[in-house]
Amino acid sequence: MSYELPFSRPRGWSAQKVILLGLVAIHAIWIVIHLNLVSRELINPWKLGGYGMYTTVHPSPAVYLFDSRFQGFQVPVKDEHLNRLARENHHFIFRCEPITVSSLQTFLSNNPRFHGIPLRFIVTERKYLRNPIRTERRPHAVLEIRWTGQVTFDYATKVCGKVYRGESELKS
Repeated sequence: MSYELPFSRPRGWSAQKVILLGLVAIHAIWIVIHLNLVSRELINPWKLGGYGMYTTVHPSPAVYLFDSRFQGFQVPVKDEHLNRLARENHHFIFRCEPITVSSLQTFLSNNPRFHGIPLRFIVTERKYLRNPIRTERRPHAVLEIRWTGQVTFDYATKVCGKVYRGESELKS
């Protein structure tokens, strides 16, 4: 019993050949799109196919929480809460998307000790620096929360040069 490859008979097009060529063409187009999105720093180069991962280090996004009342005071938070915040924001694959309001509401509902405290979330990424050659963790996005009532807060975030502002309430 011998197996014939899809293109072993050059005459005639079968549905199998058309589907195979279509999949190869779609894959090639996605590679070009992915590299374009990575070069514009819109997506993580190590995700969604990873074709841009060989151009840089893995950014390894990390979230840090600070109390805005005290300069440089990092607030200890359980890893599970920060991991959930990252998971609800698709692990920051889409680099220029702000932290979602629903993930903030969930985070603050699960951490009532932060109610009324002005907070600063900083999302950092590892960057490849060339002079001298090294990797360094640099801030990528900053989100500030200011409380306007018992259960309402204003937020402002800056990511990829854009500023997003809004107001929200805690989830009940």
